[in-house]
Amino acid sequence: MNDKKPIGVFDSGVGGLTVLEKLVKMYPGENFIYVADQGYCPYGTKTKEEIEQRVLTVGKYLLSRGVKAIVIACNTASLFKQSLQNITDIPVISVIEPTARLACQLTKTKKVAVLATNATIKNGKYQRILEENGMEVFPVPASQFVDIIESNEMNTEATLKTVTEKLAPLQNKGIDTVIHGCTHFGLLEFQMKKVLPDVTYVECGYPTSIILENVLQLSKDNVAKGSVEIYTTGKRNDFEAKIKWFTIPHQPIQEL
Repeated sequence: MNDKKPIGVFDSGVGGLTVLEKLVKMYPGENFIYVADQGYCPYGTKTKEEIEQRVLTVGKYLLSRGVKAIVIACNTASLFKQSLQNITDIPVISVIEPTARLACQLTKTKKVAVLATNATIKNGKYQRILEENGMEVFPVPASQFVDIIESNEMNTEATLKTVTEKLAPLQNKGIDTVIHGCTHFGLLEFQMKKVLPDVTYVECGYPTSIILENVLQLSKDNVAKGSVEIYTTGKRNDFEAKIKWFTIPHQPIQEL
C-alpha cells in the first residue's frame, strides 16, 4: 500500500513510543500520528467504562485525521479494540495477540510470565491466549510501574526495590520468557534484568509491526522519509521532559 495517509498510534502516555519507534524504523517512508493520552494516564487503574470512552475519544480524533490504520499501542486499551473497530472500516490493531503469539514461539520451558497493569491482568486475555497454546502462565499485576515510568524515576534505588519485590517471586520457577504486557514496561527492562537476568523479554513493538505490515502491505524500502506528529492531552513541556530517550525525528509536540 503506497498511499500517504498516516498511520495512527496511541497510548495513555510515553510507553507507546516504544512501539512507534519500532514502526518508524521498520517503515521509514510512512507518516505517523501519535497521541499520548497523558491527561487521563494511567488507564490501568480506571474502570472499563472510562477506558473504553478514552479509546473511542482518541480513536475518533485519529479517524478525523484520515488515518489508514490505528495501532492501539497500549495493552489495557487494546482490550477495547472491538469497540473502536465497530465504528470504522479501517484496520484497528491490538498489541496483545501478536505479542502473546511471539512469546509462545520463543519459550522453551512453556512457562511464561506476564507483567501488565491491573486491568490487563484482571481481564485475562493474555492468560487465555497463552493457556490455549499450552503455556503455564504467571501473571504479575504491576500498575505502579507505569507511574514510575511516567514520573521518569526509572533509575533509582527505590524503583529497583519495587521491581525486585514484584519479580523475585518468579525466580526458580523455570520461567524463560517474560512478556511486557504494558508498552511502558520495556523502559524498565534494565532494572528487571537485575532480578531476572536469564529470561527472554518480549516487547510489543516488533510483533505488532509485522501484523501492520501484513494488513497494509507496507514496504520497508521507501526512499522518501515520512513524517511523525506527536500530540499529548497533557502538558507539552511535561511530555517532552519524559521522552529524552526517544530519538526518532518528529515535528514539535502539540497539545490536544
